[in-house]
Order: sequence, then structure tokens, then C-alpha cells
Amino acid sequence: MEIPPKVKEYLNETRAPLPSISGPDEPLHLDSLAVIRFLAFLESKLGIRVEDDEFHAGNFAILGAIAKLLESKSPTAQNIERGET
Repeated sequence: MEIPPKVKEYLNETRAPLPSISGPDEPLHLDSLAVIRFLAFLESKLGIRVEDDEFHAGNFAILGAIAKLLESKSPTAQNIERGET
């Protein structure tokens, strides 16, 4: 899944003064407050809710992990999990 430009822009602004994210495996270096703010951004701007069991450091360590998390939130992925096609 491609990361939405809004998400990449938000993360780059949050990480300042660090350089912009260059690849999916680059560490994001988000502290706990930055992750909480990111979750609020996802919910308010994109309508994506992260469940309690998905809230762990591994999902927010690198851009690729965030991409997988967002992909699991897509309507198609949710239909597959429920056994729908």
C-alpha cells in the first residue's frame, strides 16, 4: 500500500528537524506523545481508528509498519477479515 501524501507530510512535519522520510524501513523516531498525536491525526483527518491491541511500538517504528497498519484498515482488508468478498 502506498502511504497517503497527507500522512507522509504529517510525519515529516512531526519529525522536524530530522530529514524527510526517505524509505519504508527508515526509523521514524517518534516519541510516545508524537504517536498519540499521530493517532489523533489519523482519526480526525482520515477517519482511521487504531484499536487498543494495535497500539504498540512496532506499528509506529517505521513507515512500512504504518503502511501495513493503514492497509489493514482499508475496506477491502476488513471485508476479507470478516469472510466477505
